[in-house]
Amino acid sequence: MDKSAYPGARLLDLGFGDCRNMTLLKNCGFEIYGVEISADTVELGYTTLERLGIHAQLTVGSNTHIPFNDGFFRYLLASSSCYYVDDGTCFDDSLKEISRVLNPGGYLIANVPVFVTQPGIPQSFILQDSKRLNDGHVSITNDVYGLRNGYTFRAFSSNEEVESVFGRYFEDIAIGLCMDNHYGVQINYNIICARKRLESEFKPSNSVIPDNL
Repeated sequence: MDKSAYPGARLLDLGFGDCRNMTLLKNCGFEIYGVEISADTVELGYTTLERLGIHAQLTVGSNTHIPFNDGFFRYLLASSSCYYVDDGTCFDDSLKEISRVLNPGGYLIANVPVFVTQPGIPQSFILQDSKRLNDGHVSITNDVYGLRNGYTFRAFSSNEEVESVFGRYFEDIAIGLCMDNHYGVQINYNIICARKRLESEFKPSNSVIPDNL
């Protein structure tokens, strides 16, 4: 990506969590927006941003309901977030919504859980004993931290699968594989950077920018 295009460009941090990405995004010069699933998290986010001296506009939403107009963002960051699948939806619904709020040619940067087959590398802790569902979805059953049990995730088994799934809405897909061990906790995931297709298969919606932005 052309880093000279970052300053002033709108970027959505989808599932910003504890705001851990915000300092980097500020240093890159982005106009920062954030979405989280609860008002409490948004409130905590604003408290953190005030302490860090960072300006961003935060609001409540989800992977399948991003409350911004079509094509509002040039970049969308989904760090450990887009693979959570809400009840009654599927991962494609999330990709469709992510694509909708990106302008044509805009960029998605995301990570997703991955099953690995490399000898000597254990499976990611979050996928241990997970229950396989349809279309690559899994139900989490044995989270060592006890936070995600019962959630549905979308996990991937190969680069080809990533390209097939993301390729409906995105092109120029670059895929990295990370296999990290944090003090005995194994985390395996793909990092994905992709550019929105100029003609994506989504239908425009009537989503609008929240009044409080």
